[in-house]
Amino acid sequence: MAQMKPRVALGLQGGGSYGAYGWGVIDRLLEEHIEIVAVSGASAGALNGAALVAGLATGGDDGGREALERLWRATAERSPLRGFEGFGTTFDPFLDPFVARSLALFREASAYVSPFLPTLRDMHLFQAVVRASIDLETVARQERVPLYVSATDILTGAARLFTGPEVTLKALMASSCLPELFAPVEIDGRRYWDGGYAANPALEPLVFNGHGATDLIVLQLTPFVTDAIGLLPSEIAGRVSDISFNACLMRDLKALTELQRYARETDTQDTRMRAIADINIHLLQAPCELAGGEISKLDTRWSTIGALRDLGRATAERWLAESGHAIGADSSLQTLEAAIAP
Repeated sequence: MAQMKPRVALGLQGGGSYGAYGWGVIDRLLEEHIEIVAVSGASAGALNGAALVAGLATGGDDGGREALERLWRATAERSPLRGFEGFGTTFDPFLDPFVARSLALFREASAYVSPFLPTLRDMHLFQAVVRASIDLETVARQERVPLYVSATDILTGAARLFTGPEVTLKALMASSCLPELFAPVEIDGRRYWDGGYAANPALEPLVFNGHGATDLIVLQLTPFVTDAIGLLPSEIAGRVSDISFNACLMRDLKALTELQRYARETDTQDTRMRAIADINIHLLQAPCELAGGEISKLDTRWSTIGALRDLGRATAERWLAESGHAIGADSSLQTLEAAIAP
């Protein structure tokens, strides 16, 4: 009897320009022609997810790859930092630290500066990128690959998931709304901030919503562990941000792996318990190069985006060589402790 082809659900973490690293990972995974049956994303992960499902719906795996490239090329073309490109390698050792320090200073002052930059506050540039690169009509009407986009309700702190026709431009903006930079996004009388605070990404619908996934692959953009903590205010703020955006992912992975171990040891016919027992859980961890803030999550120059994409492809290549055999066979993530061990 022929072995059933694995059916993969993708959980895509957010992380600013690190989403280009996610592009590289997904690009490499699509070369394996895995069957993607559902996607969940927050922030940059939501944008990657929207581009991916639109591309898959209209052009299959190649369409997905082209749609992701279109998203990140549009990001670079509209980047406020595009003027710092094209000087050649002679100036790179001087230019890159200058850009990095400038972005760090901007991040420190953003809460005070952004109210006086209305085009920044209303996410005007962000909206232009999405309109130019993602087929939002296809995202809303396609049913081939369900998409879940998370945002954080400001008043309750709870996650709201947008799916199907609810995945609009506003929903994607809400999922990407960093409060220190952007004004809250209002939808149906509720105001939202970045989905990474509450569900980064939401994993429950990928497991329990009946998509028939054999495997859940969680694509992490921010490493759980770093080997150094800086003393500068920007470095401290960056680490605080990393911890807060990883907290819900750590919680969800711990709950899923512990529940799976119990479900696999227990003879139960409960449908939800069988769902977690039958799905294989994989964490494609972010590499150490993304720890410590050496690459700013605000750096949207094409040189940075391209380097992040290449890092994503290389990381996916290594992961496939080491753990690809587990897809469709068993969970490569057995415990959360294994993922956060220094």
